[in-house]
Amino acid sequence: MQTLKVERDYRSHVLYHYNRHADFYDRMEFIRRGTRRKAMILSGWRSGERILDLCTGTGEMALVFASQGANVVGTDIARGMLRRAVNKSLGTPSTWVEMDATRLAITDRAFEISIISLALHHMPVRIQVQVLQELHRVTSRRIVIIEPDVPVNRHWSPVWSFVASIIDESEYMHEWVSQDFIHTCRTAGLNVESVHGTAFGLHRILLCEPQSERPGS
Repeated sequence: MQTLKVERDYRSHVLYHYNRHADFYDRMEFIRRGTRRKAMILSGWRSGERILDLCTGTGEMALVFASQGANVVGTDIARGMLRRAVNKSLGTPSTWVEMDATRLAITDRAFEISIISLALHHMPVRIQVQVLQELHRVTSRRIVIIEPDVPVNRHWSPVWSFVASIIDESEYMHEWVSQDFIHTCRTAGLNVESVHGTAFGLHRILLCEPQSERPGS
């Protein structure tokens, strides 16, 4: 019963904030555009490959790929965010679907490249693993993850997490600061190929390769 409560609380928090503040979030995208552009370049996307942008928000990451001619599917559980994405994407090769990231109605290995950006730190670790396992299942070549970077000096972690949790509205920021996220990726069956920082240390970009089999499969 406690497990179900954790899942319900995380979704309720995300839906409340990101449906309510979708317009504000979208106006702040200028902070993240450099990161998104870098992630697209690092992904190694090739013409003709199919792209999944999981937890797409207002669609900025998906539209970076679409601007290069990629066929992109963006998914999210927050309808307010998806409405913004639809309104911005008219005339682009993009599709938008309301979908829970832990249970994707997508066939195995349907996409060559999948992206998830700035979403996992809103979830408890167990849910993060479920989402990453779903990405593993539906992706054939590369998974790109963008998440907030954390301070190298752990003495700054309490201050960093306090400020970040106010700005980001994440219930799990305090846990995120101390989480071994690379271990989380490996638990989900992903091989972390490389980790890249971004300007001002705001984000980190992880390039992951789906292993041939998930642990325990």
